[in-house]
Amino acid sequence: MKRKEHIALPPGGFEEATLTSAQHDRVYIKDRFGFIKLALQHGYDVIPVYCFGENATFFNLQGAWKLRLKLNSFGIPGMVAFGSWFCPLLPKRSKYGLYAVCGDALRLPMIENPTREQVKMWHDKYIAALVKVFEDNKCDAYGEEGKTKKLELW
Repeated sequence: MKRKEHIALPPGGFEEATLTSAQHDRVYIKDRFGFIKLALQHGYDVIPVYCFGENATFFNLQGAWKLRLKLNSFGIPGMVAFGSWFCPLLPKRSKYGLYAVCGDALRLPMIENPTREQVKMWHDKYIAALVKVFEDNKCDAYGEEGKTKKLELW
């Protein structure tokens, strides 16, 4: 970060992988403030990105969320995923393919020691921008089915 090079920080982590469902578009973002704090401290722009169809590349068992998310807190992935029928470790083809979309950059100011309120304000703006990326592109990604799709925020 000190060299001011571009970096990618997918904020969802193990938790988002655990929650993945082929039937729902989900992101684990509500409690992820660290990437915004780092961006503020170093003056980075933050670009919301969503990858449509990624949730359909593996089947992931659903339910028992409290237990599985608790396992994640100990560094143990709480996901049980299966991909392609001939090799479950490889992803299966999504019927929609993969469609990654980048939104407009959020230009964050450089604040050496941001307050919780400042971090929360920019986090809320990031979430709104991420939802906008989803809403603006869901029909392009999913066709007619996209009209009823909603992004679940966890």
